[in-house]
Amino acid sequence: MSNLDNLIQKIKLDAQSHAEEKKKEADKKKEEIVNGQVKLALEEKAKIIEKAEKEAEIIKSRILSNADLRVRDEMLKAKQEVIDKVFLLAKERLMNLDDKEYVEFVKNQISTIELTGEETIIVPSNRRDLIKNLGLNLKVSEEETIDSGFTIVNNKVRLNFSFETLIDFLREDLETEIAQVLFKEE
Repeated sequence: MSNLDNLIQKIKLDAQSHAEEKKKEADKKKEEIVNGQVKLALEEKAKIIEKAEKEAEIIKSRILSNADLRVRDEMLKAKQEVIDKVFLLAKERLMNLDDKEYVEFVKNQISTIELTGEETIIVPSNRRDLIKNLGLNLKVSEEETIDSGFTIVNNKVRLNFSFETLIDFLREDLETEIAQVLFKEE
């Protein structure tokens, strides 16, 4: 029986050895699979993080761009308000010209017009006597008045030299020049 016991013992040892080898192979295979899955998970994690960082950078860029646009718009709005104020102040200053300056303005403007002697000049009511005393070859209207400047009427043609009209007419040309003077960037 000793041979049988030896044989059984040998089979048991071989089986145990074989089982240990299979277990080692299975453990090795398991470790390879786990390591492979961990590697895939780490690669996927890196891709997700990279994508999130790119998206965050795009979002950050958009936010900064929008903020820059808002700041620029607010600056432009503030500059436009300052320019509007300049034109308003110019109109107010022209409205308050003293008699000498007003007469000079009227004479200068009339000198640029070909007059027939049939024209009527319309002026602010407080300047009517001043213009009458100039001895211009124009009839001074007693019925109509204007807030500022003057208007010349010949039949149905009206030449409007009111300060508001003149400033509004020149505004487009002057805005750029005024902005350059006011907002010089050094």
